[in-house]
Amino acid sequence: MIRRGYIARFVMMVVCLWTATAVAAGNDEAVSDSGTTGQPPAVEDVAEEQTFEEPHEQPLQGMEIETHRIAEASVGYRFVGTSDNGVRAAEYDYLHSSLAGGARFSHLGKDLKLDVDGAFLNTEDYFANLMADYGGYYRLTARTESLFHNLDHVPRDLNIFDDPDREARYGVNTRQDTIQFRYKLHDYPIHLNLSHWLIDREGTQQRRYADFSFEDYYHNILILTEPPIVPGSKLYFRSRSVKQVSSEGTAGFDAHLGPVNVVYSFLFREFDNGESTPIQDYKALTGPTEHNEDPESRYHSHTVKLYTSPAGGITGAASYTYGRRENLSSLTSVVGAANVKDTIQNAAGDFTYSPCAWFTTAIKYRHLTIDRDTPSTLFIPSLSTQTVTLRQGIDTRKDTISANLTIRPNMLMSVNGEYQGVFQHRSNTGTTDPNTMWNLPEDSDTHKGILTVLFRPIKGFRLRGLYEYTTTSHPLYDSDPEQKHEGRLLATYTNSSRWGASANYRIAREWNDRISRTTHPELPDSPETYVLPRDRNFVHASVGFWVSPIDRFTVSGNFGYLRTRAEQAILFATVFNGMNAATEYVSQGEIYSVNAAYHASEKLDLSLAYQLVHSRSTFKPGSTTSDGTPTDGISELSRIKTVEHSLSARADYRLMKHFGCSLDYTYRAYDNRLSSEGDGAVHEVTALLKTSW
Repeated sequence: MIRRGYIARFVMMVVCLWTATAVAAGNDEAVSDSGTTGQPPAVEDVAEEQTFEEPHEQPLQGMEIETHRIAEASVGYRFVGTSDNGVRAAEYDYLHSSLAGGARFSHLGKDLKLDVDGAFLNTEDYFANLMADYGGYYRLTARTESLFHNLDHVPRDLNIFDDPDREARYGVNTRQDTIQFRYKLHDYPIHLNLSHWLIDREGTQQRRYADFSFEDYYHNILILTEPPIVPGSKLYFRSRSVKQVSSEGTAGFDAHLGPVNVVYSFLFREFDNGESTPIQDYKALTGPTEHNEDPESRYHSHTVKLYTSPAGGITGAASYTYGRRENLSSLTSVVGAANVKDTIQNAAGDFTYSPCAWFTTAIKYRHLTIDRDTPSTLFIPSLSTQTVTLRQGIDTRKDTISANLTIRPNMLMSVNGEYQGVFQHRSNTGTTDPNTMWNLPEDSDTHKGILTVLFRPIKGFRLRGLYEYTTTSHPLYDSDPEQKHEGRLLATYTNSSRWGASANYRIAREWNDRISRTTHPELPDSPETYVLPRDRNFVHASVGFWVSPIDRFTVSGNFGYLRTRAEQAILFATVFNGMNAATEYVSQGEIYSVNAAYHASEKLDLSLAYQLVHSRSTFKPGSTTSDGTPTDGISELSRIKTVEHSLSARADYRLMKHFGCSLDYTYRAYDNRLSSEGDGAVHEVTALLKTSW
């Protein structure tokens, strides 16, 4: 099915190409009418007189400017075949055969410069670009692109799962359009700037939510000694359409006012959701209730920037932004959610000093303030207590200061040191009473130091080392580290044009001893607070090489290794005490790739590429929790082990000067080693005929 708006965009691209061709044809006629030299006829006497009186250099407006034009086009067909489930094997491919092709036209003249190009794989995967400039006074750039993303359909066969669309295929198409226009006021150093940006998402996805019957739970818990069975509870899987559009427009100007440049811009952005909010009759609520809303929103801002010329030993810049963000929720079962507004203010200042070629220092300051205006109550008719008192939103103030120092004593070595301090303050936090304020740290200070050394001991060899240390007084979130050490080492070597190699190694360790959780068990048990420290390690490494043993033939290979290991105590439940246990999580992957390219002759180019990816992860809790509850089956349920293959081959052949063809084959496979879920392969063959003139 051809997607809404596709024909209009395709017609627009064709019109651009037609307009470019017409402009080029018009220029050809103008040149032919004026003679072979491109100049109007001149009287011989006048020409002889100018030969003695005028200098040899001709003025620009009288010079002959050669016009360059390039036109290319290709058309063909793309064959796609799948075996089993190809969604994970080719996650970002639209798995349907279709026409394919592309085109480009480029015109570079004295006044007009025009470049239009595009490529088409199918109705969901394409792009088109337009760049036009006339005399340096008018400049227009535009781009449209589309990409399809296949989404998983999680299958479950247990009675607790309710999925009426077990055979549904899910995917979302994302289209992005950008257009920018710039106008220079002739001899004045002022530019007017206009731009528009749009991103459109359309498709279907799987929505998952739960409905729990508290009445059945308490009824069964009184009559059973085993864990209670709650027949009224379900996990619902439903298909949901996606129709979301985010658009943004900007208008402003920039001007050169002597030693200072000024920039002003106004931005307006909005998010529109074309689908209605789902409704469910929850067992614990009265009447139909909306859930999983994607609220619409609106944002606008004003920005002013001042900066000096980048040339010279001292440069400076300053900017200020005032913005307003509004929540446009359309809920009817919850009244008051739309009355939420955020006021955002940004300020920044930069200063750079470079007195000589071997010394540079820079200081940067950033300030962010977010003031949230939230309602004090919500009205929810489906609850027994229909008026709900809300905790006030968190106001944020963030200041960032950084200082950078670079020393280059000679051509062989350079040293860079950087300090960054982040100071954050948040209001309406710092208490354990969840009814009045948020149980989050009020202040958090982060200090980071980075030392980088670049060394070139011999020709062709480059060595770069980095060490980074970060400490945070009160991490804002559990994912933030309290302390972190990180080291990196990068080495590259190139021997003439025959071979080269590179190696990269990164190691990091971070920990956080401030993570805690408080249970809320049923009476007569009282709440308990558990400290859950985390220690995490990263190791990332890669090795690559390329070699050209003979002329016109190059082979390259790469190996990548990524490993993450975390040790942390966790709670398996917060409605009971004693459900904590030590756990270990390990995620690891290896990537192997080989590429070869061969310029067989002036008419034939060949290329081949292969990639193999091994991925696995394990979650290993202790055999029992602190109260003796066994954890059997949890590790097996969460284990992942997959292998992915990717093979591509391409041949380009030039039949004659202006005509050629190409054949491209791609094979991708996804193999789940622990089950058959997601297994599948995709074959793609694309054949194109090309022409250029």
